[in-house]
Amino acid sequence: MAGLTPLPNLEEVKAEVIARLMAAGIEAGESRREAELIVKHVTGLSLAEQVLRAGEPLDREPLGVIAALSGERVKRVPLQYCLGYAYFCGMKLTVRPGVFIPRVDTEILVEVACRRLSSLEAPSVADIGAGTGAVAIAILARVPDARLQALDLSEVAVSLCRENALHIGVMDRLTVSLADWRAALAYELDAIVSNPPYIPRSKKPELDPEVALYEPELALFGDDEDGLRFYRELCTLAPAHLKPDGFIAVEVGDGQTQTVIDIFCEGRWRQVEVHEDLNKLPRVISARVPLR
Repeated sequence: MAGLTPLPNLEEVKAEVIARLMAAGIEAGESRREAELIVKHVTGLSLAEQVLRAGEPLDREPLGVIAALSGERVKRVPLQYCLGYAYFCGMKLTVRPGVFIPRVDTEILVEVACRRLSSLEAPSVADIGAGTGAVAIAILARVPDARLQALDLSEVAVSLCRENALHIGVMDRLTVSLADWRAALAYELDAIVSNPPYIPRSKKPELDPEVALYEPELALFGDDEDGLRFYRELCTLAPAHLKPDGFIAVEVGDGQTQTVIDIFCEGRWRQVEVHEDLNKLPRVISARVPLR
């Protein structure tokens, strides 16, 4: 019909999304990757299919959805919040605003815990600050006879943790509690794991907008001037909750490794070890409970 504007093809749509994201301050390579993910989310087309069908026009409905999603992203809303999910340890987990987004860097925490738990029979584990349930669910998925207590102070997080656990099929071995771990942590545990808040509040101006503006402060910023109060309290309180050969595994922030090691060594924890993430950066510290 004469006078109608032709619909843009897939490559043109992606180019427009990339341009918008770059104009919002997102790096070029990341903008391209996110444009591909947005198109995949809306159309179901894999990256290979996007290349093969680059010249095909898109219908108005997917065009509108892509425009809406990229419009949120240019406000620096995290892509995971825009799409409603994130991948962690090969699992697709629901994510929503108000709950910390799981990162690939944290997968080493799961690996460290599972290596030690795999030799135990029906191990009991607690995850402090469970968030989406990413760490807890990944451990339960990999250690079929494990039972786990997940604790968080956020109602949204607790609800989402249960939702994800039901979806993955591990809810029958998981207890999720809205509670302060210092009052509700179980006893006779084989392990305690945590990706706690550890960023000093003084560092907030240095954070990316996606983190500083949108992710929950409760999950980001640790207490004490250096952000490390959680580790000090865990060092002191955790031994009473662990079996005689129990262990902890915790994520730490950049530049915090030695200080956290010192905290546990001063508390006479044994076998204090550092574990690197995929980028060869120190990311997790594990330790055995002090001798009694």
